Amino acid sequence: MDDVLPQAVKDQAAAEVIMLTHHRDLHELNLAWHPQAEDVLWRPDLQQAERSENGSRNVRYRTDEKARAVDCLRRLIAAHAPWLRVRYAF
Repeated sequence: MDDVLPQAVKDQAAAEVIMLTHHRDLHELNLAWHPQAEDVLWRPDLQQAERSENGSRNVRYRTDEKARAVDCLRRLIAAHAPWLRVRYAF
């Protein structure tokens, strides 16, 4: 990106980092569609249960895991696209 984007684009660019929330029903459906993807998406070792605003039971990344992942991503951005600001991450 750094080699091909004009400076005007870089000046306006911003990233939004949204960490995945998942739930068992979708996990079961995805197992039929693309089981290899679920090896990455369904990670009970990294996730914790939560109840969403609509009352459904989901899993989301544990706070410590999410913080490490966001920090890693910010370091990668700083190294490879220092002009890219992160507007928010959750």
